Amino acid sequence: MEKTKPKFNPNEEFFIRYGALLLEKQISASQGKGIAIRIFTAEELNKATNNYDTSLIHSRILSTVYKGSLDGQIVAVKTPEGLQVSSHMLDYFLNQAVTQIQINHKNVVKLLGCCLETEIPIVVQEFIPNGNLSSHMTFNLLVTFSWSDRLRIANEIADAVSYLHCANSNPIIHRDIRSNNILFDEKYVAKLSNFGFSVVIPSGKTGTEFGVEGRYGYIDPEYIETSRLSEKCDVYSFGVVLLELMYWKVIETEPSIVSHFIAKMEAGCYGQILDGSFVGEPVQTRAYTTLALRCIKSKGEERPTMIEVAKELRRVRGIIY
Repeated sequence: MEKTKPKFNPNEEFFIRYGALLLEKQISASQGKGIAIRIFTAEELNKATNNYDTSLIHSRILSTVYKGSLDGQIVAVKTPEGLQVSSHMLDYFLNQAVTQIQINHKNVVKLLGCCLETEIPIVVQEFIPNGNLSSHMTFNLLVTFSWSDRLRIANEIADAVSYLHCANSNPIIHRDIRSNNILFDEKYVAKLSNFGFSVVIPSGKTGTEFGVEGRYGYIDPEYIETSRLSEKCDVYSFGVVLLELMYWKVIETEPSIVSHFIAKMEAGCYGQILDGSFVGEPVQTRAYTTLALRCIKSKGEERPTMIEVAKELRRVRGIIY
C-alpha cells in the first residue's frame, strides 16, 4: 500500500536557516540571550494532525489552525497553509514564536513550540476551543454575553496587555489588538493571541524602526501619521475593542463606530450611545464610556497607560448595580 505523502515535508536547509533567524530575533528581543524553545519535527506534527486532516481544521484566519494531539495534550497547530512564501510571512510566524515564548500570563495564549523544517515555520500553541470575540459578535453564537461578561473580557485583556508592556525591561507592543485576536477557552476566559506583528522596543530606540503594521480600524491614527510606535498604539486599539464590546459590533462591519461614539460623547448625547443590552448602572456605564473615550484620543500622550486602563476597569467592575 502506497504511503500517504506528508503535507509539509521536512527540509534540513529550512531548519538551519530558520533556526539561525529565530535565534537572532530572540537575542535582539531578549537583551542578548536566546530563550529555550521546544522544536517539533515535521513528522511529529504530521502525526499529531493525522497528516493535516481537513476535518481537524479549527479556524482559518490568515493561517490555518488544526486541532491536534501531542504527548496526550490537545494542541493548536498554526500552519501557513495557502500563504505565499515571503520575508513578511516568515517574519510573521517567527515573531509569534519569539514573542510568545517570553510571555507567561493566564490571559495570553501559551506557546508550546514550533517547527522549523517547513517552508514557513509552523507554530504550536495551547488549544483554545470556543472561538474568538469577533465571531461571537458577528454571528451571535449560542453563548450570550451579559454586560458583566463584557466587562470581565475587557478586564482580562487589559491585564494581558499591561503585562506585555511592563513585565520585561523592554516593552512588548502587540500591534494587532482586535476582536479577532481575543479567544475564549473552555470556560470562556479571554486570551490574547496572534503575536505575528509584535515587537520588542529595545532601550534607546525611538519606535520608528519597525514600520507601520496593524489592521484598519484598530490602528492608531497618530502611529499611521508619524510611524512612531509606542505602548499608546496598543491603548488605542484596545479602546476600539472597548467600543466593540459596548456596541456588540465589529468595527470591520461597522466602520463608523469610533466617529459615531466620539461625536455623541462630545455633543453630550450620552443616552443615544447605549444599545439595548448595555444595561449597567448609570455610574458604571458613564465610567466605562469615559475610559473608552480617553483610550481613543487622537494624541498618544493624552491616552492612559494600559496599567491605568486595567486599574480603572477593575474599579468599574466593582460598581454594583
